[in-house]
Amino acid sequence: MFYTYLWLREDGTPYYVGKGSGNRAFISSAHGVHKPVTRERIIVQNFESEEDAFEAEKFLIACYGRLDN
Repeated sequence: MFYTYLWLREDGTPYYVGKGSGNRAFISSAHGVHKPVTRERIIVQNFESEEDAFEAEKFLIACYGRLDN
């Protein structure tokens, strides 16, 4: 199963969008930023295929932007 995830600041605004499987949304390693302190600030949306999750990730990045661009 693949998913997209948002890491949220205390005020509820997203600061990281990612695509993953397994436990990726809940660990900081392999990311350039630290995960939220609590799981309540992580939003996960499941998809049946990696392609669908990848398209959703691109959409979320387009909506929220990227700090490096």
